[in-house]
Amino acid sequence: MAELFEDFIKGSETLAPFYNGFPATLFDQPATLPPWRTDIMETMRDFNQGLGLDCNITGNEHCIITGQQPGLFTGPLFTIYKAVTAIRVAELYQQRTGQPCLPVFWVSGDDHDFEEVRSAHILTRNNESLTLRYAPELPDDLGLSVDAFPMHRVPLSSSLHDCIDLAANAAPGSEYKEDVRAFLHQTLDNAISVADWFTVIMAGLFQDTPLLFFMPHLPTARRIAADIIRQEIQNPLESTRLLNEAGQRLEKLGYHAQVVKHPNECNFFLEMGDHRRKVLFESGHFVLPEENITASPEEMKSLLDLLPHRFSPNVALRCIVQQLLFPTAAYIGGPGEIAYWAQVRPLFEHFGQSMPTVYPRARAVLVSAKLNQLRQRFGFSIEDCQRPEEELLEQALRRIAKTPTLDALRDRRAPVEDALRGLADAVAAADPAPHLKSMTDQWVNQSLQGMNRIERILLLADHKQTEATRKQVDRLRTSLAPDRKPQERVYSIVSFLFAQGPELIPRLMDSLNVESFALNEVEL
Repeated sequence: MAELFEDFIKGSETLAPFYNGFPATLFDQPATLPPWRTDIMETMRDFNQGLGLDCNITGNEHCIITGQQPGLFTGPLFTIYKAVTAIRVAELYQQRTGQPCLPVFWVSGDDHDFEEVRSAHILTRNNESLTLRYAPELPDDLGLSVDAFPMHRVPLSSSLHDCIDLAANAAPGSEYKEDVRAFLHQTLDNAISVADWFTVIMAGLFQDTPLLFFMPHLPTARRIAADIIRQEIQNPLESTRLLNEAGQRLEKLGYHAQVVKHPNECNFFLEMGDHRRKVLFESGHFVLPEENITASPEEMKSLLDLLPHRFSPNVALRCIVQQLLFPTAAYIGGPGEIAYWAQVRPLFEHFGQSMPTVYPRARAVLVSAKLNQLRQRFGFSIEDCQRPEEELLEQALRRIAKTPTLDALRDRRAPVEDALRGLADAVAAADPAPHLKSMTDQWVNQSLQGMNRIERILLLADHKQTEATRKQVDRLRTSLAPDRKPQERVYSIVSFLFAQGPELIPRLMDSLNVESFALNEVEL
């Protein structure tokens, strides 16, 4: 399967029909975009001033937008990298095109996959991974579950104060620890939902930058987005067909379709009570299977006119709504988002909206000087740390284990390998019979595997050294690639805030190269 993200950042012409330009072309000239809507300008000013942020929109600015489902303690590190990328790309866009530009963070509080965001992972001072899990406290007599609540409706409980203290007590310490602890407690006290707490923390972290925030469930946004939902109701399943057809075209090119919709799935949700429900279209009617509700197109339109705040777009129509609300020059996304954006270009055309450029977020790993010294001693790259533990242990021991027997094996191995391969080549040249060559190759491979087994036994012979090295390898893997995943997809920023304090965000702003698309190594 071809790697769409890698081909995208290379500007592969194969992908050109699926996007509106590649990242390298974003700064060539300003996009042709409509001005700001007055009602959105007013909403943005009110919302961001409520967060304690300056919001001086003139109406001439273009936007660089990014976003993320709100998670506990702001979720994984890549959320922070998205915000940093949006800020830096907005600066570059303004410098190189002369067009005023603002970075905007779209807090996806409509999203309702609570299981995905209810946990936060902290890297402790002992280089261990601590998982904090949130269980909201709801009245038992109501029999409610938050599993289908949009994040802007998931309530906060006092137990989160305990989570803050657990994180602070486990994380590496510094003179900043108590200030960061107090900041988290204060923001929790000033929030009313998971989405709200996420936003308040992010606003505090980025208060000295031009980053602005937006929530799509705000009444003005819902009213404007109703225009897109209304078109979806009038022509149900057309956008689903377009999405699936774009996915099929990608698959024919050897890529993976990121979004595959059932043919009867609509691309909007309807909130019933506190739950966000999917909508199907079957036999000329809209159906909410989880509520056992059926509505005609006319009834659904009437409900939209009466209660627009109950309707929200799914991931595909969210792209369209963003463009309707903001004059967006580029959207900042991760590899998975860039993959699903390859399927939405027909939707922009269908709804009469211009498609922005899609721009990759910065990728990064945060390391310490001690970890880097250890990694270099073992000869590990950052990517190596995602390999299985036993492979890394053997690689490390090969670098550091020194015994006369091992030295003798290593000194004699290369000549033996050369002799074996030479013999195999000689046999093949003397008698080219396929079965004889196969037997000879098998014998050579078995001999080499035998030497590997002997070397491994010798490497592991010093049990004390082996266990000490294993602990060091585990420390590297847990810190840089927990569960064999990129660090940025697991740990929360608070793991590092307790040790680095308020200067961490400015440092990331200075350190992350948003134009190279390579992994940034930031030594703290």
